[in-house]
Formats: sequence, C-alpha cells, structure tokens
Amino acid sequence: MNQKNLLKIVVIASILYFIWLFIVALNETMNGSKILLSLKTWSLIGVVVYVFFLFIEIMVYITTPKKETKEIKLVSEVIKKIVCNSCHTTFTITDTGVRPMKYVCPNCGKEGVLRGKKVKGIVKTITCSSCGDKFEIIDTGERPLTYQCPSCHYEGVV
Repeated sequence: MNQKNLLKIVVIASILYFIWLFIVALNETMNGSKILLSLKTWSLIGVVVYVFFLFIEIMVYITTPKKETKEIKLVSEVIKKIVCNSCHTTFTITDTGVRPMKYVCPNCGKEGVLRGKKVKGIVKTITCSSCGDKFEIIDTGERPLTYQCPSCHYEGVV
C-alpha cells in the first residue's frame, strides 16, 4: 500500500473514532445509557488505537527513503558584462551568484573565471579598422590596450 494512502487512512480512522467517542459521550450524558461499552472503556480503546496509529506513522517515517539533495543557493539570475582578459571583448553572461563561475569568451574561445572582483575602467566603443564592425571594450588603463574584433578576429592596438 502506498505510504500516503496509509497515512490518509490513519487520519480518517482517527477522525471517525473521535466522532464515535463524541456520540457515546453525548448519549451517556443525555440518556444515561451505554452504547455497547461504557465511555471509560471506549476511551481506553481510543488510547490503544492512538498508540497503534502513532506506531504506524513512526514506521512509515522511518521506512521512507531519504532523498539526498544538494543545497542550492537561490539567487535570481543577473546579466553581467564581462571583459575577456585575452582579447578585451565585452560580452554578457547570466550570473547565478555562484563563485567561482567559469565562462568562455564567444570571440576568442578562451576560458575565464568570475571570482567576484569588478574590473574598473572606461567602456569604449571601438570600430574595427579591418571590417568596420563596432563593439565595446573596457579600458583598464594598461598600455598598450590590445583588442580582438569579435567578427573578423583582427587584433588591433588602441
């Protein structure tokens, strides 16, 4: 039998027995007569049934297999601008907040790691002298400032 169904039966049986005890108590109080057994006997039977149901629930809890789950940090995804260390191309990735986070530059294919530090610099729009494509790079102050065009892969110096 399914464990959830077994627990549903236990709860329904407990509720029905409570209603039965309520009816017996009302009958004994109002009429003074007993329904098969006295209220004390029905109450003792109720305690035994309660212990039995409690035992069933504990056994179901113990025999239920535990699901091993990894802890996941729930953070809304943010789109971040990244500057490639190799070709200085600016591109965006979705940041999940997990550090260190690996990424691959779509221009040169080099792998990088996002560790949480922000690169300080000025965003510059560059026009490739070879193909005329416009793209962004970040000027961090280091000279010579080299870049690689995301379209034609032309390497240039600003």
